[in-house]
Amino acid sequence: MAFFGKPDTPAPSPSPSSSPAPPERVHTPSPIASSPASASAATVVGSRVKIVGDLSGDEDVLVNGRLEGKIRVDRKVVVSAGAEVEGDVQAKSVIIGGRVHGQVMASERAELLPSGRVQGNVHSPRIVMAEGAQIQGRVVMPNDAATRPLASPKTEDLAKRPIVPSRPEVAPPKPEEPARRPSPPGTGG
Repeated sequence: MAFFGKPDTPAPSPSPSSSPAPPERVHTPSPIASSPASASAATVVGSRVKIVGDLSGDEDVLVNGRLEGKIRVDRKVVVSAGAEVEGDVQAKSVIIGGRVHGQVMASERAELLPSGRVQGNVHSPRIVMAEGAQIQGRVVMPNDAATRPLASPKTEDLAKRPIVPSRPEVAPPKPEEPARRPSPPGTGG
């Protein structure tokens, strides 16, 4: 029987002097490659897996389970629906379909899917938020979101900021000089 247009011929038997041919590589699609995280290598936290500790590296991360700790990668982080991260997330791109309790810092893009929930600040120059997504915190869209510190500004820093009035100041009217009253009769004035 012929496969893929190849003629049905018997395979030549290897001669004793020749080395055996290497086995053919068959490409089997991996479930990671078809995931929304990436078509390249990715670290997957399974739906029935709980990790306690920080996660860092130079590949995509797909969280389907629970992670208690910080995530800091150079590529993409996907927190899928039903997943939960208890800690800060820092990456080039962050897609949230589950829950994140901590700050989200994306140097390029942050996306919240309809099921996405963030309890903390979101820092990114580009933010996409689907209808139904929720953020309990501030949205900060600076040009340098990845270089901003995770800590909130100190009280001394706030005291150094100039206070800018919200509307132009209007000088109060000058008080008029009181009118001179005539002195009572007999006082000599």
